[in-house]
Amino acid sequence: MKKFILFFSVLLLLSQSSLFAHDKKILIINSYHKGFQWSDDVLAGMEEVFYNHPEITTNILYMDSKRVSSEEYYAKLRELYKLQLKNQKYDLIVAVDKFAYDFLIKYYHELFTDETILFTGLEQFNPEDVQKEGLDDRIYGILEKRAIPETIPMISHMMPNLKKLYIVNDASANGDDSEPFIREAMQEHNDKFEIEYIRSSTLEELDELFSKPNKDEAVFFIRFYNDKYGNLYKNSQIASMIQKSALPVFITDTLFIGKGGIGGKLIPIQEVGVKTGNMVIDVLDKKIPPLHVETFIEYHYQFDVQKIKQFEVYPNASVKEFELVNAPLTFFDKHRKFIDAVFLISPFLLFLILGLIHNIYMRIRSEKELKAIELQKNKHQQFIIQQSKLAEIGEIFSSIAHQWKNPLVEIATITQEHFYSFENVENEQNNQYVHDIMVQVQYMTDTINDFQKFIMPSTTKTVFDVSDAIETMMKIINHNIKYNYIDVKIDVSHATNLMVSGYKNEFMQTLLNIVNNAKEQIKEARDAKQIKRGLINILIYNHAKNVIIEIHDNAGGIPIECIPNIFDAYFTTKEHGHGIGLYMSKLIIEDKMGGKIQAHNANDGACFTITLGNIT
Repeated sequence: MKKFILFFSVLLLLSQSSLFAHDKKILIINSYHKGFQWSDDVLAGMEEVFYNHPEITTNILYMDSKRVSSEEYYAKLRELYKLQLKNQKYDLIVAVDKFAYDFLIKYYHELFTDETILFTGLEQFNPEDVQKEGLDDRIYGILEKRAIPETIPMISHMMPNLKKLYIVNDASANGDDSEPFIREAMQEHNDKFEIEYIRSSTLEELDELFSKPNKDEAVFFIRFYNDKYGNLYKNSQIASMIQKSALPVFITDTLFIGKGGIGGKLIPIQEVGVKTGNMVIDVLDKKIPPLHVETFIEYHYQFDVQKIKQFEVYPNASVKEFELVNAPLTFFDKHRKFIDAVFLISPFLLFLILGLIHNIYMRIRSEKELKAIELQKNKHQQFIIQQSKLAEIGEIFSSIAHQWKNPLVEIATITQEHFYSFENVENEQNNQYVHDIMVQVQYMTDTINDFQKFIMPSTTKTVFDVSDAIETMMKIINHNIKYNYIDVKIDVSHATNLMVSGYKNEFMQTLLNIVNNAKEQIKEARDAKQIKRGLINILIYNHAKNVIIEIHDNAGGIPIECIPNIFDAYFTTKEHGHGIGLYMSKLIIEDKMGGKIQAHNANDGACFTITLGNIT
């Protein structure tokens, strides 16, 4: 019995010790004061991670080094921390930015015993510094590398006529860390345009310097918290200076995006905190060895729509993916209640809607012509704009279709009542008249429904039948093809699985672009007496778990020198063409549906081949 009680007591003690073994205490030493946005965002990212780890408790000490950074202050701070940390034991110490890290390394042996150190936000790290202090067996860290070398060439691509670039970096210790990267980038580009490097100034002087507009000048803003007199500026004051600038201001982090900065390759500050929090967990779980230092390189390309419009500076084609922020409300978002009220008043206002459609079309056309001048635009921006405009036209057409369907129903009803009200006319003749009119009414209704479905952009991916999509598209343009003396043949004899995942309406628009191009080329060839009748063959088949669609015409083919550029934005061989149709087709097929589109000449005409993965 005694042995049993002893055994039970041991188990109880072991279970209690295991409950408390996972409790972890973390001390965070923040270089700055509470309310300093950069460090607040880093701490918010860390807290996001720690929220899922209730075993972790944190204590934060604020050094306020932006306001006071003298050696005398740090000596007093050391004495204060000695009192605060006396008899305290922590599992990990996190140093947020350079001031806290340098302070911690210098006074570690006076304040702590064997606690592990993890720094975050530094731009440079020298292992020799910690080796001299005998701390190399307990150091971990996250380096924050600003995209300085990448941003300067990006600016020059977005502004091909750039003649002068101002680089702003304050005279703080953080600015010293950024200095080598800035100097190296300047040396690489100072033979291409003038660079003025500003480290000693005031916000008032910068306001004056950037107050005059010049399309050949830009500002690259790194930081500017401390002026040449030692004054500390708030983020709101810095944002005000950037917002008022008559020159485009490119930035390096997310602090001023949407607050005056045009954008750039940005460090997402809160995500630096998230990465720091995750490394804290890995260090506590002993998953990584000492002296493990990672560089944060998970940048976000972000640009402010309003600033892009203001300065007419667009992201260049080398920026593959980016996010637009601060976008304005669309016309429909602003005037939704008014438009709803208009449709309730009278169907005669359809003429007004038709006018709006024309205006929207002219606006799209005008925008495309203006954008054709800007050769550096990003293809994803084009896709977003195209989707938005199609959505506007689709909403208007849906309203028109709703108004048209009611009169069609009335026509059908009146027709039946009229013919069947004559008693002397034979029923067979009545039936034939009614039947003919009803066929035409149904045809008009089906046409409206088909076009309404076709014009609305897809919002999500769906699984659809390629053959069905092609048949639907051809039905919409059938009369146009027929009246231009063109025969269309669709062959699906060698296809067994035509189901694909993607955007059906956009896929039909892609086919419509190709078929319309073929139609135009056939018309030119027929006018030139090169052919008597046009022919478009659409062949659909399966190959290696893919669906292949080949569209082949007999219009003579594409000039060989044009084939490499046929899918480029704004490339066109037509006198009044915009060069956007095949560009959008390539974007839809390859970027949005994960397929492949190619063009080549075959026999007597051009052949476009679309490859899509089918659904098994």
